[in-house]
Amino acid sequence: MFEETIVAIATPEGNGGVAMVRLSGPRALQIGNLVFVPGLGDNTKSHQAVYGILEWPNDVDSGVSDNNGVIDQVIALPMLAPNSFTGEDTVEFFCHGGTVVSRLVVSACRLAGARPATAGEFSRRAFLNGKMSLDQAEAVADLIHAESDLAARAAIRQLLGGLNSQLVAIEKPLLELLAHLEGGLEFLEEEHAGVDSVEIARVLSQSMGGISRLLELAPAGRLLRDGIHVVLKGSPNVGKSSLFNELVGTERAIVDDEAGTTRDVVTERVVHKGQVYVFHDTAGLRQSPDRIENKGIQRTHEAVRQADIILSLSAYEESIPGSQKEPEKSSAMVDISVLTKCDLSPENPESFGINSDAVFTSSSTGFGVDKLWDELEKAVKNYELDKAISLGVVINERHRFKLENSRNELSLLLQEFSDPSSIPGDEIVGTLLASILAQLGEISGRVFSEQILESVFSRFCVGK
Repeated sequence: MFEETIVAIATPEGNGGVAMVRLSGPRALQIGNLVFVPGLGDNTKSHQAVYGILEWPNDVDSGVSDNNGVIDQVIALPMLAPNSFTGEDTVEFFCHGGTVVSRLVVSACRLAGARPATAGEFSRRAFLNGKMSLDQAEAVADLIHAESDLAARAAIRQLLGGLNSQLVAIEKPLLELLAHLEGGLEFLEEEHAGVDSVEIARVLSQSMGGISRLLELAPAGRLLRDGIHVVLKGSPNVGKSSLFNELVGTERAIVDDEAGTTRDVVTERVVHKGQVYVFHDTAGLRQSPDRIENKGIQRTHEAVRQADIILSLSAYEESIPGSQKEPEKSSAMVDISVLTKCDLSPENPESFGINSDAVFTSSSTGFGVDKLWDELEKAVKNYELDKAISLGVVINERHRFKLENSRNELSLLLQEFSDPSSIPGDEIVGTLLASILAQLGEISGRVFSEQILESVFSRFCVGK
């Protein structure tokens, strides 16, 4: 399918024991024989590693003198089509790590006739050669960029076909319905009664339900990929920065008695029990004449609007009856009240009563921080991460957009069957179904365009 053979480093550059250079395309074996001694042989066996010397191709000026043509001792692993990642002939060279050797291996392959691979080109070829669906290719990128155990588990399950199997279950009854409708159009009207409208409505409703269940998992996909954003908000000097430092385990934010010390959003990512949390320390909420501080307060409001979980902080003295009122609740799915500076309380803070639902903490002693982590873990359960992982469904923004469009079109079509006097004909229903299936098909790549492929594979690294 592809005329050019491509090459790229497939491991991160830098000091290390081993690096891998991938060569793939119709001339992979030929180019491998030009740079590898003793060569791969005329009867190359797929997936059988061979030890040898990687050298500059004969009769080619490498630009490197006094090296006798030798680049490195390597292991060559040929993989013959279609039994390779890309589905085409592939040779992987395992050389010594570092920033130099792997580049020289790539240069030798280029001099022998390969061209540099573009970002994601190996995975793109794998998709176009039918080795994986488009959502599985996206799972490859998610797996590479995973920052936590949970994100990696979800990505590998999607790579194994989790989301694709869910899509097939949604598409199959719609495809069967479309086939019946189109088949009926081949007959004369008096010879074919068409598909029963009740059956059509049942299939449409069933597919809508399947799409809705996938969309319910969309927040989980985002949180697995990007992390759970937790914003600490409250008045100045309430202890936000101190608690922030306790949660992230480092002196990341400046702590001072002077009000208004934090004037911008300070962010830190933490992996806790396999899940990424992104904590945001924010400027204290108050009326201030300081122009710069007010800009920080505006950013606090923006961070709160985008948060997944809010920690609304108040100091212990603010919770004593007759003192300041509790912070106003946000619109986030989860808003946890936190009482700070409890070490300054002359009595048991839990006896105050007014803030009985709050988590009582002290950043100076560490009191209550473990309980706050417990509350955060409980809050995360609202996002059904476990269900998304078990199903192997990591919905991204592209998937969500196509699913919502498909559900909306199904809903509009289903409404047409609510009034028996206005039920559309089979030809109209078939046309609309084809449009809906095309939308769903773009998720798995059953239907694709060059623009879709460019959007998906541009986020991949070179070498994958």
